Amino acid sequence: MSERVGEEESFSVADTSTSGTLPGLSVSTAGGTRTCRKDVTVKFHLMKAQVVAHAYPRHHTLDEVKEHIACKFQVKSKFLLLRQAGAEVPGHRRLEELCVSEYNVCDLELLLSETAREENVQLNLKLYYRNLTLPDIITVRIPGEEGKPSRDVVVEIENQVITKPFVGGYINKLNNIEYHHAFTQTGPPADRLARGGTKFSRDTQTVCERTTITTIPRTQAVQHSGLDVAERKVPDGPCRMALPYETAQEYERRQDLVGKVMLIQRNFRRALWQRLIKKSAAEWRELQKLQQQIETGAESSKTIAHNKTTVARTYPRTNEEFDALFAQIHCWKENELKLIREKYSGAPKIAEMNILLDKEIQLLNGVERQRRAIRREQLEEVVERQLVKISEPKRWVGYNNRIIEMETPQTQRARFLLLYYRRLKMAPPPNAGVADPQEHMALLDELSDVIVQESHPATAELESLLQRERQLLLSHLKMEDLSVLRKRQLTLLADIIRTDPEKAREKPVTKLCRKCKKLRPTHAFTVHTRQRSADVCGQCTSLLGSTVDIAVYRSILRAIRRDERKRGSLASYAFIIQENDIKHIVENIWHGHSVISNDTDRADLMLPRWNVAQDWSPWNCICLTEQETRAHLKLQRLDRFYQPSVMKEIQSKHALARSVFGQLREIDQEFTESGDWWQVGLDEKLV
Repeated sequence: MSERVGEEESFSVADTSTSGTLPGLSVSTAGGTRTCRKDVTVKFHLMKAQVVAHAYPRHHTLDEVKEHIACKFQVKSKFLLLRQAGAEVPGHRRLEELCVSEYNVCDLELLLSETAREENVQLNLKLYYRNLTLPDIITVRIPGEEGKPSRDVVVEIENQVITKPFVGGYINKLNNIEYHHAFTQTGPPADRLARGGTKFSRDTQTVCERTTITTIPRTQAVQHSGLDVAERKVPDGPCRMALPYETAQEYERRQDLVGKVMLIQRNFRRALWQRLIKKSAAEWRELQKLQQQIETGAESSKTIAHNKTTVARTYPRTNEEFDALFAQIHCWKENELKLIREKYSGAPKIAEMNILLDKEIQLLNGVERQRRAIRREQLEEVVERQLVKISEPKRWVGYNNRIIEMETPQTQRARFLLLYYRRLKMAPPPNAGVADPQEHMALLDELSDVIVQESHPATAELESLLQRERQLLLSHLKMEDLSVLRKRQLTLLADIIRTDPEKAREKPVTKLCRKCKKLRPTHAFTVHTRQRSADVCGQCTSLLGSTVDIAVYRSILRAIRRDERKRGSLASYAFIIQENDIKHIVENIWHGHSVISNDTDRADLMLPRWNVAQDWSPWNCICLTEQETRAHLKLQRLDRFYQPSVMKEIQSKHALARSVFGQLREIDQEFTESGDWWQVGLDEKLV
């Protein structure tokens, strides 16, 4: 530490304060007037009797002081308040205007505002001292003795740091932080350094070792001359004789380094080859296992499908299953006709055809009787499902995929009448002893009061049937006599429930059927995408009978739609086209066989995309088998794998499909612009 004192002459001293300013001290010549410009030491009184001091120039304002102290505490200046003697001091006032002591010390209270307390702002002293930088040059005032004036002494602080040697360390492998071994904290005392003698320190205790070779790596003979040996002594024990001289070529031949290297390389290649064989064999076994699983799954799926087909043909329940039976009878008839034409001619041929016609009539009558029996069994269930569907509230998908339900007067009316329908249907016979005849009569009276309020053509007929049942109940008839009457009542009541009162007044739109010459509603006519007009009703179409099993083409259409859903192409033509259209594509455009293998098994045929990058359409498909479809969907460049003749044939098929299904785009546009697609729902939720 050094001291510099200025007296009897003018001088200027600058020292670095904590605020970053350069305060100065100027003194005139001896005997003259002294004028000094000094800093003001501001003491900030914090909470809990904590004091922090800083030196600032006298001309600084309180706003500047607040900005500086806010930087030290790392808070915003708007959160701080400065008070003196309990009163808040304005920010525009300077330090020289405040009440300071004779030693240029100003006491201020440093507080936090209400906003700072709401935002949980605090004054952290640890953070303050971390940001505090001590000055290298300070000014110290020394009071005078015996009437002498006080002196200002400029003191310079010297920082003498001991240079510590590097004595090693280690590195953490996890975070790559390097740690050094500590050498010492303070140097040795000066008296110990001045004394002579042995010193004990780390430098003298550390030994550096070095390994050197003083002998040759192997034993060999040396030549020397001029050595006079007085006496030769031979050591005891066996004596090793020198071997004959060996040339370099003989030594290399004996060592055989090239042969050993070749042996190592040959064994290494053998090990690599064995490893590759084991790996290939494991992959081959996995592929064989996977192929066997695929074949087993395909066989099991075919077996399950065959069993389902057999059960459906043996015990048909739906219209599709009965159509499949009619198609099977038609195929049997065609095969029998072919055999008759080949074997017979003339009168025997006519006789065989008559016999075949009788067999066909018997088969068709049997199938029709079975279908009517199934219809009678399912009629009650169908009517019940229809009435339940009518009585349900209206549902649709609204905002955020939420299902919205709305009750209408029609649904409430249908639900109210459905209760009476079920009560009339489940009512036990009066003569069974289960129910009281008076209760059944009360039910009929209540139903009559409800029916009177309905405006339907069948209301009067139903009222007459109810009145007739009352009369028969009074005559104590059996239940068998009332069963037919009960069926007629339920039929009329179901017809009343199904009929909308508002739409009953409207005249239905009808159309003349070209086959039966009857006026039928428009929804009773079957339509498909290839026809220009609907002129044959559904009943006449069903009487014609199906000559093809439509279930095969339905499975092809389901596979197409399943693939389009996986690809996210919900606007594809596959969702508009029908089973009959798929049948037309397979039979009339692709002629019922695969393009590559000419396979004619309809159950194995598929219609994948021709160009995988585009949506499916009748002019963007190809007829292939299931295995060929898997290979086709993996191709990127079709012209590299298909011959030009095959490409031309496929393009001609696409042109034919485009001409046949020309109005498909118009149907898609009408379906989209009419808003009917909105009924499908969102997120695959069908409502």
